[in-house]
Amino acid sequence: MQTKTLIMTALAVLVLPALAAQDVMQFHPRQLKVLAENDKVRVLRFAPMKGDTTPMHSHPQTVVYVVKGGKIRLSEPDGKSNIVELKSGETQIRGPVTHSDEALDDMEVILVELKK
Repeated sequence: MQTKTLIMTALAVLVLPALAAQDVMQFHPRQLKVLAENDKVRVLRFAPMKGDTTPMHSHPQTVVYVVKGGKIRLSEPDGKSNIVELKSGETQIRGPVTHSDEALDDMEVILVELKK
């Protein structure tokens, strides 16, 4: 019985992140628009209104430019969440991430996803 539990745990650790790693555009969220895309980059405009949510999805390495700042709740696949305040004019370089989000304010962000 212990071996079966170990195998199931190992499969969950290996398979669940892959299931969570989904392209956000497959959900057709109204708060996201593709501005440009080629085989190397994709440029997205993320302009949620307060209360808008996006289901669990993934981004590759991304450059983030905040046009209009605000607060957003980011949740990880393991259920942990935190509130992040994005400030207007701020630019960040972020590594690959899987998360869901909920806008706590109206905001506008430009994301430049770097494809492999």
